[in-house]
Amino acid sequence: MIQLGIIEDTKGIREMLSLYFSGQKEFDLCFAVESAAQIPMQKIGDLDIILCDIVLPGKSGMEITWLLKQKNPNLHIVMFTVLENEENIFQALQAGASGYLLKDTPLPIIKKSLLDVLKGGAAISPFLAKKVIDYFKPSVSTSTLTERETEVLKYIQEGRTNKQVAKRLQISSNTVKFHIKNIYGKLQVNSRTELFNLYKKVVN
Repeated sequence: MIQLGIIEDTKGIREMLSLYFSGQKEFDLCFAVESAAQIPMQKIGDLDIILCDIVLPGKSGMEITWLLKQKNPNLHIVMFTVLENEENIFQALQAGASGYLLKDTPLPIIKKSLLDVLKGGAAISPFLAKKVIDYFKPSVSTSTLTERETEVLKYIQEGRTNKQVAKRLQISSNTVKFHIKNIYGKLQVNSRTELFNLYKKVVN
């Protein structure tokens, strides 16, 4: 059986997790405590995985992760928190965490995530995964566009058709298409929808 520990200072959440995992045949719940001070350190060497809050009395979840990984390098620790900013995610991973789940994650998904971690995967809420991916995307700027391409882009963002753009700029529709092709290439997008979303992100 999988040896599981839970570190969560909110009594209701701790009891809910304890009750759920106590009834799962794959898991043996070794302890459920509210702070680092209550962790039975003699059990850490045999433990497989811990579900750990970040904001705790005394040592934080980040500190606990780092300390316990020193004692048992094979131990998996999954952060369980309401904090969803990129900085906390990266700090947790740097401390040695194997995953990062939000507290509104359904219990069956938490269970699946823990099992995935033990199979070599990673546990991270889809919303958070997208935030991490977006964070590492290269920044895009419209500064590479020519003056005419910027004008075309502006009208596209207003929802105008190629024909309307051509009329506004007093150029042919084919020339508008040529500019749009160049804009797509420079901004690395493939559709007007992508272009709209990207441009909103850039200007905001």
